[in-house]
Amino acid sequence: MKPLINRVVITGIGPVTAIGTGKESFWRNLLDGSANIKEIPPHFENNYRFKSRFYVPFPEVKLEEHQIPGKYGIVMGQSTRVAVVATKLALEDAGIGWKEQKVRLPVDSTKCDIILGTGICTLKAGFDAHEAHALDHSLHYNRMVIPMIMPDSATSWISILFGIKGVNHTINASCASGTIAIGEAFLKIHHGLTDMALAGGVECLQDESGTIMRGFDSLGTLTTSNDGYSRPFSKERSGFLFAEGGACILVLESLEHALERGVTPYAEILGYYANSDAYNIIQMEPAGIQVRTMLKELINEKKIDYFNAHGTATQLNDETEAQVIRSLFGEKEKQPLINATKSITGHSIGTSGAIEAAVTALSVQQSIVHKTLTTNVMDDLNLAMENTSCDIHTAISASYGFGGHNAALMFGKIEKY
Repeated sequence: MKPLINRVVITGIGPVTAIGTGKESFWRNLLDGSANIKEIPPHFENNYRFKSRFYVPFPEVKLEEHQIPGKYGIVMGQSTRVAVVATKLALEDAGIGWKEQKVRLPVDSTKCDIILGTGICTLKAGFDAHEAHALDHSLHYNRMVIPMIMPDSATSWISILFGIKGVNHTINASCASGTIAIGEAFLKIHHGLTDMALAGGVECLQDESGTIMRGFDSLGTLTTSNDGYSRPFSKERSGFLFAEGGACILVLESLEHALERGVTPYAEILGYYANSDAYNIIQMEPAGIQVRTMLKELINEKKIDYFNAHGTATQLNDETEAQVIRSLFGEKEKQPLINATKSITGHSIGTSGAIEAAVTALSVQQSIVHKTLTTNVMDDLNLAMENTSCDIHTAISASYGFGGHNAALMFGKIEKY
């Protein structure tokens, strides 16, 4: 009889990001610190002067290059297209093939769930439809606009294209969406409610006019640096680097099942915890009480070797997160090695937590922590300024989002089968 409590592992990683599509390209460019930062185009400022001058563009993909019929792209929004490609990459990475548009799952297709996080979802198709309907009647109105902008469009298309018949749904928790999606998938496998899951995050904040970026800019959350780098945990930080989005999908399954089919996992998910600040719609609670509670409950007595921080580079968030880290672990010499992936990738809202979970799993497997692109670091913080080789037995990836959402995952090296 199957045990009620399963050990859950990550066996496939499929990133589609501005710094690389596919695990190898993404990981290589991350370690190289190859940020993809562009100046905002002049037409963004037709009637508004941006304080932030840089952004990270949306990763463009062609379905045909990944053996997915291009005809589907006509009825998919951008977020769905990258999610579908990320899913195929993750499945292939997990040693799961596909033939004639159906995935050859190693489990019953009704026992594989799809859970993705998204922060805002694709709005471009909605903007285009509004323009065609209300402003310029010479433009084509896309009758598929509703299924293109549905927040569940990505999970639904993954289910349809890959023939996956388990539960599929979308979680929305702002910048913590991807982390929570992976956490919820972990719990389902851990408690024997499903056998396998595709979990992660997807986001598309792209639009030709810069409307969405202006929303963040007008809140004063974006970096005002003169080169676009956000510099998390720097005394000179001014906000996050806006990234238009991307996708990152992970394949989760029980350790027992992974070993049965001869797959070597990247890392084990040892735990997940989430809560809410109940404080402010856009600001973290400055004392970080709930964040500290969450991490304390998650970590318990374990020694943490590596902490992948939320690290947005906003004034309040970094101060609060640093304060919590110091209170949990003590002075710099006693802290785990810390880094901030967003210093290289930018902040892509709903998919950021999934990207950082993938980074943490790869770091555990390969025993390396990537550098943080920053300067003039805040006092008493054990921040990795260079790529650092180290033995990582236990690691944390943490996310915090507008609305007071807090979530964190704990990962471990698989040392005992």
